[in-house]
Amino acid sequence: MNGRMLYGWSVDDHIRENAASGGLVTGLLLSLLSSGTVDAVCALRKGDDLYDPRPVLITDPEEIPGCAGSLFCGSVLTADWAYSAVEANPGIKLAVVVKGCDAKAIYELIKRNKLDRDDLFLIGLNCSGTFSPVQTRSFIREVCDMNPDLVDSFQIRDGRVVVISGDITREYPLENIEERGFGRRDSCRRCDTPIPRQCDVVCGTWGLYGEDSEHATFVETCTDKGLNFLLQAEKDGYIILVPADAKGVKARTRVEAAMLTISERNRKAMFAKTGTGMERLTWIMEETSRCIKCYQCSHACPLCICKECQTKKPWLVKPGEVPPPLMFHLIRFSHIADSCINCGQCQDRCAMDIPVSLMMHALQAELEQMFGYHPGKPEGMPVLAKVSQHEEWEHYYENSYQKMIHLFSQKITAAERQRRN
Repeated sequence: MNGRMLYGWSVDDHIRENAASGGLVTGLLLSLLSSGTVDAVCALRKGDDLYDPRPVLITDPEEIPGCAGSLFCGSVLTADWAYSAVEANPGIKLAVVVKGCDAKAIYELIKRNKLDRDDLFLIGLNCSGTFSPVQTRSFIREVCDMNPDLVDSFQIRDGRVVVISGDITREYPLENIEERGFGRRDSCRRCDTPIPRQCDVVCGTWGLYGEDSEHATFVETCTDKGLNFLLQAEKDGYIILVPADAKGVKARTRVEAAMLTISERNRKAMFAKTGTGMERLTWIMEETSRCIKCYQCSHACPLCICKECQTKKPWLVKPGEVPPPLMFHLIRFSHIADSCINCGQCQDRCAMDIPVSLMMHALQAELEQMFGYHPGKPEGMPVLAKVSQHEEWEHYYENSYQKMIHLFSQKITAAERQRRN
């Protein structure tokens, strides 16, 4: 039953007009909340302008249509809000609208026993990436020759950035924009999850083809639960569903493959700049020497959930020392690196422009090669990250600590031989 490809749209004309594509997500949220299937909906809503996405927790179905439409600026995680809602209201059932990084964060929190998958309905969105609000304003002003405050729409369509202000439309190839330094956030350019299939359903515009393409949403069902809720929403009169066009399905596959190819190329290029072995360690030490220990990186990280932060232990990190010793960053690497989901929140928040996300993601890639754990997927457990104090020391599998030391020793020895040669 999983993996069905459908086109769908809201039966409400007003919702379809304000939605990015068809309003199926809005219709599904209305069905879930109105029927009492979920207690609340976690989504994004436009704030003061289209550069200001704001996470909201909605319990009133009448507020749902206000979340219709896509917001490409900003990097807010709905996963954080879902976690906060559950922490404040244990047992609450949530419908959460998520990008790839949100979905990965949620699964890492599930593995840390902070969220219960059975209490979540995850609606995934195909994601081409998000943009820095500050850079986007500069791009619109300098490249588009428009007033950012008067722009009606900023979005990505078929690999092109489309900016609309009144009756003026500007379009630019995404790759050309990124060559000029105005593109997506670096973490988005490295993303390996443009279609988050760990959700119950995944929705978007990729793959729309034929007579329904102008008013529909492409939806892929990923779980039986997702398919059942879709069919219930149709039965209750919130949405209309039809089979996806076969040509559209093939086109969506091509788009996904192209996005993954670009991301892999970007990862290789960015990781290469970090160096290897002692070269990378030196680079990390130089970059982190600007750190003012404001703790924004840990506050922003969806996986930094320790009640008592180890970086605040005076016997590990000397208080009042700025920049802090390398131990400060090593503690964060040891707790997060194997599970880094590459959301980029830490780097977005850093007041000193330290490429924290790049460091963490590059280390995660190395650890994945060593241990085989890919963060954000339903299967597997992180190897190093703290889940409980006991598991911090004992790890998850028998004798895994000795295995880790052995693998690290092999890796370091190989890197040292390569450096000497």
